[in-house]
Amino acid sequence: MSDVLQEFSFVDRGRTFQCRVAASRVTGPDPWWWFEVSTEQHQRHAPFRADPDDTLEVVQQRMVAYYDNLLERRAAPVVKKWSRPAPQAAAATSDEGSDVIEMDAETEEVVAEIEEEIAELPGDDDDAPAA
Repeated sequence: MSDVLQEFSFVDRGRTFQCRVAASRVTGPDPWWWFEVSTEQHQRHAPFRADPDDTLEVVQQRMVAYYDNLLERRAAPVVKKWSRPAPQAAAATSDEGSDVIEMDAETEEVVAEIEEEIAELPGDDDDAPAA
């Protein structure tokens, strides 16, 4: 077992990687490769499980590839996965200058739901003790 790679460090493009095998508190006793990089403070990464057949060269390549990919993802613009549709411009009715606006069916439904919820809220008078 002493021949199994457990810990080492190396430098890649001016970044020092400190690598070691350790168990994860989350996944249990299975060994994972953990590493820290000199360009980050207080960050540890555990990108893949350790294997008894791991070699220094293979682990180094995997660590660098993982970290370079991580930096690319961090630098990429944020892509929203979900968002509400943009509100449609409210069209004024024929009563020019009026505060009345036309709503589409979906907006009317949402407004009705909100009004129902507001109606169900206890009023200030409901909390006052009876005289």
